[in-house]
Amino acid sequence: MKRKISSLALLVLVASMIVGSIPNYVYAASQSDSLIRIATQARDQIKIQLDKIEDISDDLQSKFDEGSAQVDFLIQVVEQDDDATARQHFLSAMKIFNKISRTMSEQPTPEATLSVRPASNLTNEIDRIERYIDRLKEIATKNNVSYDFAEIDELIISARNAISEGNSDAAYTTTKKIKQATIQVNQALKDKTKQSTSDRAKTFAGKHLVELDKLITQAQEIGVSQTTLDRLIQARQNLDNASNVEHIIQQVKHIISVTEQYEETKVQRIKSRINHLEDNLDQLSKTSNTSEYEKAKTMLEELKRLVSDNKLEDAIRMLHSLNNLINDFEKTSRSEEKKASRDVKVEQTKSLADSKEERIKNKIQNLETELNQLAEKVENPAAKRWLESAFSLIEDAKSQLDKNPDEALKNINKVQQLLKRIHNTIR
Repeated sequence: MKRKISSLALLVLVASMIVGSIPNYVYAASQSDSLIRIATQARDQIKIQLDKIEDISDDLQSKFDEGSAQVDFLIQVVEQDDDATARQHFLSAMKIFNKISRTMSEQPTPEATLSVRPASNLTNEIDRIERYIDRLKEIATKNNVSYDFAEIDELIISARNAISEGNSDAAYTTTKKIKQATIQVNQALKDKTKQSTSDRAKTFAGKHLVELDKLITQAQEIGVSQTTLDRLIQARQNLDNASNVEHIIQQVKHIISVTEQYEETKVQRIKSRINHLEDNLDQLSKTSNTSEYEKAKTMLEELKRLVSDNKLEDAIRMLHSLNNLINDFEKTSRSEEKKASRDVKVEQTKSLADSKEERIKNKIQNLETELNQLAEKVENPAAKRWLESAFSLIEDAKSQLDKNPDEALKNINKVQQLLKRIHNTIR
């Protein structure tokens, strides 16, 4: 037995030395798992040796209960990702187990221990167990875990009654049942605490998913880069797919990092959008209704003030409203331009004196004017490509005007088709 106890003492000592030499920043998930394995192994070996002792002293049993509680606390705080507290509980448990191993090495072997079980020893043992049960009840309350301790409380009462009646054998038998029940209670609390931790983590993740949805919508409204938007969407998908506490915590940490990066670019993007809207508003100043134009200018100044005051949520809502108003201006402007274009075409058809080449030339000029106006408004990538193609066709039509007016007309028709597509994207 002394050889086994010496081996246990060596395990406790080496573990304590290892922990003492590890810097704080190394306590990640893998190191925490190692601490749990070492502490649990030490507790199990101590328990095996204690079970071989016929009459355990009050001090020895009390120390074991205390060390076992420290191991339980260690497991809980590791699940909560509290590395600093986990280290403290680990060191406390290992110091206690080290003291127990030294004490046991000085005790006589089980064969030399008297088998007599005085009532006072049983009473002290029940007292120790009851104190340990009280600690388990505190753990259950602290973690909001519901557990029925009625059975084990009844066993304790039964054991005390047996002692009072002088029935040591019955008291001893009941005490063994209490110990077994205590092991079951301890395991049940571990399982329920783990499930409770998992449920809290899922609730925590759900709150972050709601916030991410708001953030993604906001990012789309202010027009962040596609890379930033994709990063936010991917972070949301990863969190939604997280299946355990460790994975959820890992993804939430990543989301915090992504969110911080987004916040750094958000203000600049809002200011860029304001500048863009201001340019559009200036271009529409001559064609827009005066009262509506003044309303838009007032909103623009209010928007700048909100950004200056760092009221970004209000600024984004104002940005959205102003963008809708300017879009209405642009629709009205396009409608008037189309009407003017139709009037020009009517006049052209009425002029019989104009030659075919002159009519084609006028069409080219009108289309070129319309394309130049659209160039200042188009934002859609596809529409921009169509706009470039239209300009290229206009140049071809110009070069074909004198030698091949029919081909020029074909290119003009192609330009008109492209214009329809471009207008559809603006609507």
